[in-house]
Amino acid sequence: MCDTFYVKSSKNSGGTAFFAKNSDRDPNEPQCMVYIPAGSLSKPGTYVTLPPYTVKNNVWLSKPSWIWGAEMGVNSKEVCIGNEATFNKVSAQKTGVLGMDHLRIALEQASSAREALEIIIQNTLHYGQGGNGGFEHPLYYANSYLIADRNEGYVLDTVGKYYAFKRLDSSYNVSNKLSIDADFTEISPELKGKVDNFQKHFINPLVTHFSGAYNREKHGRILLKDLVPNIVNVMAVLQNRTMGKVSSMSNINLIAGGLISSQTTASLVYDYERKVIWCTEGPDPEIQLFKPLTFNVTCGEEEDKQLQKGISRWKHNNLLFRTALSDYMANITKLYPLIVENQKMLLKLSVEKRESKELFEEAYRINHTYIEEALRVIKKGPIRGSLQFRRYWNGENKRLIVSETDTALKEQLLTYLAQS
Repeated sequence: MCDTFYVKSSKNSGGTAFFAKNSDRDPNEPQCMVYIPAGSLSKPGTYVTLPPYTVKNNVWLSKPSWIWGAEMGVNSKEVCIGNEATFNKVSAQKTGVLGMDHLRIALEQASSAREALEIIIQNTLHYGQGGNGGFEHPLYYANSYLIADRNEGYVLDTVGKYYAFKRLDSSYNVSNKLSIDADFTEISPELKGKVDNFQKHFINPLVTHFSGAYNREKHGRILLKDLVPNIVNVMAVLQNRTMGKVSSMSNINLIAGGLISSQTTASLVYDYERKVIWCTEGPDPEIQLFKPLTFNVTCGEEEDKQLQKGISRWKHNNLLFRTALSDYMANITKLYPLIVENQKMLLKLSVEKRESKELFEEAYRINHTYIEEALRVIKKGPIRGSLQFRRYWNGENKRLIVSETDTALKEQLLTYLAQS
């Protein structure tokens, strides 16, 4: 499950202020930042191989470790895209092109939000969509997209090869459900005069209800209505646990447990005013630091090498989150001063080093120190919570430990999590 936000500027220009997304996926699935340079050759396809092409834009992707595409990303033309799984009356195809693959293709080729919108529509019409999007559990779904650039934003709902989109006149959010009613800017030609309300015509309300999408969409709209658009407040939207519970499908910051098997595994914010990407590269934005990235920070390494380093970073951030689950509410309280202190350091660093190639390395040095200090501060021991919550996370931790091949990290996992 996911939540994506488009934040309009409160200034006279009325352009885009922020793009933000929580990517919710299986808890043991790494997701990390990967840099794709313009001029490189892209060979798209997680399941379906599409024609290769030359990449037109530099791109930062937040990428699940095993998928060619990405959950969210930003290109050097300031086009941002996030995708959402939706559940509808038309069954999703068991084989096909993942929405995340469509997203990456658009970021690598589009110079504007409108161009990205058209690329996704045309590729969906030509190649379709489908395939298993799950890491530990099979998951088949259609895709909606929130697409933005500096000047405008769009929401695009797709079901099979049907689509509707609308241009956004104000701040907006999407949450694992079709959101376009009768207010579409455009709709599939074959639906014109036949479908007046895209959402009502296609949505599966029962599955959508159990995904928590209605509640998260509602809470997101309330947060956007009162939002003063600055970077700290936008980060707070992604950190929000509206229900007050550690684990609830209605929380924007989604923590798995019990019957809930989806987890916020990575979060991203793009600040259009300062041209800075903020990424957690780890689960639970309430406990992770948002690290700054810019397009001045380039990487000459091949994608596979970047991915392996990114997976390692994600796993260490995940270690902190899993340890904090021993007593989540108490540990959040203990960590709060440390989080505030280190996030301030990163905000200051982003001002002082925004044009510097050292920004990436220095940001991750701060994050590494934070992880070490946080692990010393928090309460360790068996997981607290309901029987279902404890049983769920004990199982996930055992799978995590068994699957780890890095000897040093495996020893850390055993030290911090074995008692659970």
